[in-house]
Amino acid sequence: MKNKLLLLVILGITFFASCSDDDDKYGPKDFNGTYSAASTDHVLDLKYSNAIFTGKSVEFNSVDGKKGTFKLQGVVPGEQEIVIPNVDLTGSNSVYSFSVEDKDADRTVTLTGTVEKGKLSLKVDVKFAQNDLMNTWDFSSVKMAWTPHDYPLTEVDLGFTKMKLTTGLLATMAPTMLGKELKNYLQNVTFREDGNIVAKYNAATATEADPEPAADWQASPLNLVHYRVKDGVCYVYLNIEMIMRQVEEDQAGGRSTGTDPILGALEQLLTNGIPVHFEITDGSALYVYLDEVVLKQVGPLVPMLEGLIPDDMAFEATFLGKTISVPLKPILENLPGALEATTAMEVGLKFNVTE
Repeated sequence: MKNKLLLLVILGITFFASCSDDDDKYGPKDFNGTYSAASTDHVLDLKYSNAIFTGKSVEFNSVDGKKGTFKLQGVVPGEQEIVIPNVDLTGSNSVYSFSVEDKDADRTVTLTGTVEKGKLSLKVDVKFAQNDLMNTWDFSSVKMAWTPHDYPLTEVDLGFTKMKLTTGLLATMAPTMLGKELKNYLQNVTFREDGNIVAKYNAATATEADPEPAADWQASPLNLVHYRVKDGVCYVYLNIEMIMRQVEEDQAGGRSTGTDPILGALEQLLTNGIPVHFEITDGSALYVYLDEVVLKQVGPLVPMLEGLIPDDMAFEATFLGKTISVPLKPILENLPGALEATTAMEVGLKFNVTE
């Protein structure tokens, strides 16, 4: 009996010892690698401002198992790479936690999370230094200027005669029409201190049964669009992967946006951010706009748009008190030439600070 009891004790000790060995089998040095959401061996669970953030990668490296180095690729707006070394790692049972703050004159970055075999869970919080854009702005109108004014884009039938639609005339007519249409979809935008741009937009979808549904104003998800102000210019960063996913969800829901090829072609342009100029008057009026430098860069993408636009597509505009139909296809066909001839151009939106 005593021999059996002794045997059970020995087996029990051996079992628990082996479990303990398994628990401590992996340490931080075994977790080195580049983590991403697309990886199966090194999965990245990344949150920015406590919201899912995909399309990014983070490299983790530990030499001694006590401290680690994190290299964030494109996670912080305006910084293609940020390296944070000497991060203390604490824990056991093959799961190690960390918390660190990286601060400079422009922003404070806080990392918290855990690392284990095959997975890095990372929460990133960023707070930027105060800038004049940080506020909520109500959409007001569209503003446009185009030089030269006399480049022909298309012809418009006035009923009694035909009129040439030039760049200057379009810049005069388009803002009123676009502003009226945009007010149905965009209420305001907020520039947050974490670098997010959040838009309050109308998510209502027209159907055959309800062609004019009541407005359904919602805030856009976090981490679709980020920004950072540098040298008086607002650089805007679009998260292509998250936007593409949103596009796919829209298409699955029966709303085809047809923007996939355009987004793919823009990816290279967006790497360094889209330079958006802005002017603030008396702290209460905001004007944000793109200039001819950026608009000329997107000129080569116009042929892609042409293939997505029906030949008979047109928009209505008011000219001399008369509603006219302006065909869109000829404008797109002539747009590359018009942009090449352009010497100055502004296309922008005007806002007023939310009361």
